[in-house]
Amino acid sequence: MSPIIRSNLYAVSLLLKNVIVFVLPFIIFSFVMNGVSSFKGESWKVILILVPLVCVSNFSGFITSYICTSPLLKTGFINISKLDVKNVLEPAWSINLVPLVKNDVAMMAGVACGIASSFSKNPAIEKANIILSKAAGFLLKKVILVILPFFIVGFIVKMKHEETLSLVIKEYSLLLGVLTVVAYGYMFILMFFLSSSNLRTSFARFKNLLPGVLIGLFSMSSAAAIPSTIEASEKNLKNKNIARFVVPATANMHLLGDCFALPIIGLALMVSFGYKFPTFYEYFIFSLYGVVAKFAAAGIPGGSAIIFIPIFESVFNFSPTMLTAVTAIYVLFDPIATSSNVFGHGVFAVLFEKVYTKIFKVKT
Repeated sequence: MSPIIRSNLYAVSLLLKNVIVFVLPFIIFSFVMNGVSSFKGESWKVILILVPLVCVSNFSGFITSYICTSPLLKTGFINISKLDVKNVLEPAWSINLVPLVKNDVAMMAGVACGIASSFSKNPAIEKANIILSKAAGFLLKKVILVILPFFIVGFIVKMKHEETLSLVIKEYSLLLGVLTVVAYGYMFILMFFLSSSNLRTSFARFKNLLPGVLIGLFSMSSAAAIPSTIEASEKNLKNKNIARFVVPATANMHLLGDCFALPIIGLALMVSFGYKFPTFYEYFIFSLYGVVAKFAAAGIPGGSAIIFIPIFESVFNFSPTMLTAVTAIYVLFDPIATSSNVFGHGVFAVLFEKVYTKIFKVKT
């Protein structure tokens, strides 16, 4: 394939990504509003559980990554070296589509309108809610899911052109292997227990989530995978309204894959640069900062690494060289981190339904 064709295919994928991101605020607003309002007068219970559960899930990911990887990293078995990506593929052309509102604004507006709608008995409001939900569903299933194969192709071509995967496998295969096993292993185990220890159900739920996971792998954008994750979660849950509310509402602040990727990369760098390995208490403080920082993260390539730079600097005294290395390595590992973020969205939706029905004794 000639470089011109590669560049044009990548440009098409970027355009389709921009289209998806452009309509996402509308889908998020419609689904969140419909999801919250469907709980009628119980909507406050949903909000009461959501944020604390996100914090607990993210914190659990941080602690698990430390416990599972610190024995291996302390030995110095994994050594980090500098790696530069060459032959960067640029798009042949670009068309920028800027969303009218940000996703977090759409999410908060959807929550507010959903709560108001849940207490209102005005037929006009309920009718408008249904129309918006159906319109968002049409965009999701009849438009976005149809263009996804074309959307992925350009990113595969880009990774092939830049030889990103081969570079990572060659230079950082051990660290990448540790990250993949720990992150996916943790989520599979969690999904297994959430599926009543039924292995068949666990794999069936992961199979439903696999299209979204692959979108995250190739596009390195968890936001772009939201539509597919919503559809998969609707199949995995008994209450589809929970899927339509929880997935878009937590897509940016619940990035479970990053709770493994960033600490593992940071700890490996500390060993390679001769830093003292942090105690559990020092890492505990880092985790608390990390949980708060998750609410400012963005589901874009490298977004989480940028948010975590001041935390690495203030808590672990990372040098400018180490901070640059964190960002560079994270961008290379972003396909695995983002795909596990998407997997984490699906797992969290199942967890939320379990906790919600258990605490409030709700029949799904």
